[in-house]
Amino acid sequence: MTNATSRRQVCVVFHESEALGAGVSVVRALAELRRTRWTASGWFPGEGPLVRASASVLDDPGLREKPIAFSVRGWRSDPGVLERLRRTPAYLNAYDHWLTERGPSVVHVNSLLALPEATIARRRGYPVLVQVHELPRPGRKRDLTLRWAAAVADVLVGVSGPVSAMLRERAGRTPVLTIHNGVPEVPPAHPPEDRFVVGTIGHVAGTKGTDVFLEAARLALLQRPQLRFEHIGPIRIWNDAAFDDRVEALAGAPPLREAVRMLGPRASDEALAVWNVFVLPSRQEAFPLSTLEAMAAGLPVIATAVGGIPEQLQHFETGILVPPEDPVAVADWIVRLHDDPALRADLGRAAREHVRRAFPLQAQAEALERAYADAIQRRRRRSSASAIAPWRRTNLL
Repeated sequence: MTNATSRRQVCVVFHESEALGAGVSVVRALAELRRTRWTASGWFPGEGPLVRASASVLDDPGLREKPIAFSVRGWRSDPGVLERLRRTPAYLNAYDHWLTERGPSVVHVNSLLALPEATIARRRGYPVLVQVHELPRPGRKRDLTLRWAAAVADVLVGVSGPVSAMLRERAGRTPVLTIHNGVPEVPPAHPPEDRFVVGTIGHVAGTKGTDVFLEAARLALLQRPQLRFEHIGPIRIWNDAAFDDRVEALAGAPPLREAVRMLGPRASDEALAVWNVFVLPSRQEAFPLSTLEAMAAGLPVIATAVGGIPEQLQHFETGILVPPEDPVAVADWIVRLHDDPALRADLGRAAREHVRRAFPLQAQAEALERAYADAIQRRRRRSSASAIAPWRRTNLL
């Protein structure tokens, strides 16, 4: 048994308090790490479902409403630019105090949106790992953000090949690792025979293709009126009122009004156990957790061939890949899978076996532990080099 005095602590900086894929995937991995020699604490930008979901995994979480935004629209949202600027020093000081009190072995920053916190950890001398779960659009803002991440991180981690390739463009000498999300084993789905439900999981957003899902549902209903559709995930969290209004209008108009249920944020396991097909029509994805969860439950998955999704499933072998922005293709595959129970069963079995073999949660946890060790070693080498440098300069005079 590991001696308590030899345990190491990781402090994880979460960029959101919603129980979304990026946060949930890391909390699950931390639960695995706690079985070995790690303890974990978490910093959150306020109270929320993720804080409650991680209560059994994280010790003494830090909570503080985060005023910092990363877009013009975000800065202008309530309470406004001036008030956000006024609150920023107090937020950063609270985080600095929380971090210093814990004195972690390593700081795990779980998003590019938490680089201010990563910078403070770096200045305090802690080893820093920055994990990136997003694929921001190309441009000057992205380039500057990636350079910032490389400057403060001892190790960069991408959750998929496309994310890691993006990081390497601006990483310089900072190492970039790829660590896929993993999922635990779950019982296979057993949907009832008297209904056919097509589901999706994700916050309501253009990147998730919520509007594409609803349009595909409308088209599929024209061919198979008995179909039913469900959406799990929060709405109105990204300050995009125009898109949110459009989604609500689509879901509230016939024929979707009678056939679609917008369920809001809730645990996904109960829904996956009774759905027949899972759809993720995203316009952009780094490495979604929801597709892996659906595959682990043995559901046939229809997803867009964007970002890291093609690393998760192979077309017509372990799932169905469709082009982005194509609700017609999504609808056609929904109808085909509805009409072909043998194909549904074959794809579901293959998906379940593939996830069990390729994306176990333990593999993610072990890879993170190796990345933490790498960050700690790199920081020690940098500290040693900094200590030696003045001595060398003195002896050269």
